[in-house]
Amino acid sequence: MLTATRELPVRPDTQPQLAIALIVAGIVFLASFFGILTRPVGFLAAVWPANAILLGMMVRNPSYATPLGWLAAFVGYIVADLSTGGNFFVTLWLTTANITGALTGYLLFRLVPESDRWLQRPSSVLHLFAICCAVALAASIAGGGAARLLFGKDFFSGITFWFITELVNSLIILPVLLTFPGFRRLREHWPAGLSPALFQHALPALVLVASVGLAIMLGGPGALAMPIPALLWCSLTYKTFTTSVLTMLLSVWLLISIPANLIPLPELPDPLRSLDSLRLGIALMALCPLTVASINAARVELIERLSRAANHDSLTGALSRGAFIERSEACLQANRDQGTALLMLDIDHFKNINDRFGHAGGDAMLKEFVVLISRLLRPADLFGRMGGEEFAVVLPGLDMIAATSVAERIRQALEMRAIEMPSGGEVWATVSIGVATRAPGEYTDFDDMMLAADRALYEAKEAGRNMVRVGARQPEATSPTLN
Repeated sequence: MLTATRELPVRPDTQPQLAIALIVAGIVFLASFFGILTRPVGFLAAVWPANAILLGMMVRNPSYATPLGWLAAFVGYIVADLSTGGNFFVTLWLTTANITGALTGYLLFRLVPESDRWLQRPSSVLHLFAICCAVALAASIAGGGAARLLFGKDFFSGITFWFITELVNSLIILPVLLTFPGFRRLREHWPAGLSPALFQHALPALVLVASVGLAIMLGGPGALAMPIPALLWCSLTYKTFTTSVLTMLLSVWLLISIPANLIPLPELPDPLRSLDSLRLGIALMALCPLTVASINAARVELIERLSRAANHDSLTGALSRGAFIERSEACLQANRDQGTALLMLDIDHFKNINDRFGHAGGDAMLKEFVVLISRLLRPADLFGRMGGEEFAVVLPGLDMIAATSVAERIRQALEMRAIEMPSGGEVWATVSIGVATRAPGEYTDFDDMMLAADRALYEAKEAGRNMVRVGARQPEATSPTLN
């Protein structure tokens, strides 16, 4: 008999929140310190990644965006600037402007669909651009006046430089943070070693590097656009995160190489205004490969969804009958040198469950049955729904003894499991299983194995159900019908 339990009230633990605050403050401090070190004499920092990093961190981790988290970011900005000799009043002003921009972006990102936050739809990059413009505008309005106090520049010059810098940094850095899949998934997809396939996959990135070298050799204004075709090739080949990283690296290189004269350009009449125009153009140019990568990601996701709908049962998620048979035949062909087993499973007295609890109860039973069995199978095993309450499993590499052992574990697992019904109550169900095997090197097609497993399943039903039987492969004119 099951009894309900109440959870006791738990005393809130402040340690995780304090740890989060330290993480936020530390990251903001390091990013701000880097920006301060790159600040040119007599003006605001041309490279200021702290705001984009803070915004990306808050969007990726909403649990960080607490009053304590924002306060920690504020402290990180203050400490970084004061430790490098900043004036307290000016530091407070600039920090308020930085927080204003990041908070504006965070609130706007909460209004867009989740798929747009991770750049998974064709319109995602447009939403990203609009939010970055709003972030840059909010921060520049809040802090642009500090340019007169700091460097004797007029308000318009301060707000213009701040807006461009904020927009450039956001467009370059934010996509990397928003599309980052996590270190675990990166390790899973990291190549194990050198191979021709790896070289072929890396070819677009290598062409991108070569195009950068060509741009340095030729120089001129057109050199800025030379890497774009290779970058578009990368966006059609790699995932959105990889494209974002390559786009960021290229943009950062261009932003550094132009002032350093690594790419020879003609003499410009107004160097400062022309430099701002080039920086803004580079950032806007980065939108093209990001848009292509987002469209490609949406296309891949759509194909995967269509493939799953075509190959999987819509109710249980198991392979459909046609997909199961097709993959099983391919599995038999590929594993001819080792044993293979086939299990046919039929839930006992399933009609009684439908009659007692309705079709909703029967559907619940089927779904729980699939979840239960899937946990007992290996990744290489095939599991499909053949129709109604009948399922099948292909076990590559197993002989009769091992396959029978797996079938027995499946039978016992269902026998010991109470299935909750949507209308209330529990059901204890059982399953009958027929087993057929093919020895290593033996040629037996899938139809013969299905006939043998069906006969074994019929024998298990005739013998009283809730048992496992092993079938022999002798052809029969007709096959029995299960009830």
